[in-house]
Amino acid sequence: MISKPLIYMSRCFGFDKCRYDAKDFFCGFAEKLKNHAEIIHWCPEIAIGLGCPREKIRVVKIDGKNMLFQPETGMFFTEKMIEFSDNYLKTLKNIDGFFLKAKSPSCGVHNTKLFEGKSEKIISLEANGFFAGRVLELFPDVPVLTEEDLKNNEKTQGFLERVFMKYGGIPAGFA
Repeated sequence: MISKPLIYMSRCFGFDKCRYDAKDFFCGFAEKLKNHAEIIHWCPEIAIGLGCPREKIRVVKIDGKNMLFQPETGMFFTEKMIEFSDNYLKTLKNIDGFFLKAKSPSCGVHNTKLFEGKSEKIISLEANGFFAGRVLELFPDVPVLTEEDLKNNEKTQGFLERVFMKYGGIPAGFA
């Protein structure tokens, strides 16, 4: 029997320098989670073959459909990301929570920029990244949090309560 919750965490939270700019990203909350949960991690952008460092990708709306586009190369990664997301997420069993990188075109949750076509015009700051969007669809009852959500005590507390509920409550390290 697992005595800790199983949480999927974005790989850039201290596991690997996998961000587009290959820089470290430290998050104290992520470090605490690592001590109190069983963590699985992956970088969807690396998984679809984008290197590190890499040119930025962005979520764009073309003909009413959100797509994943890399302006510098003119390439679209929409289908690759959807295929990876669906295949990978179907392998997750008994997942208790997701802690994802905010504002990311793959992992952002309601806080990713959405561009009008291939232009520089931002039409929304509240889009989902492609991987996160599939998480929300396939796991509607599993709590999801980003590091931006940590600014909201109610969201953070709600996430912790739901994740640790069946494991005896929130560990003292989060008090």
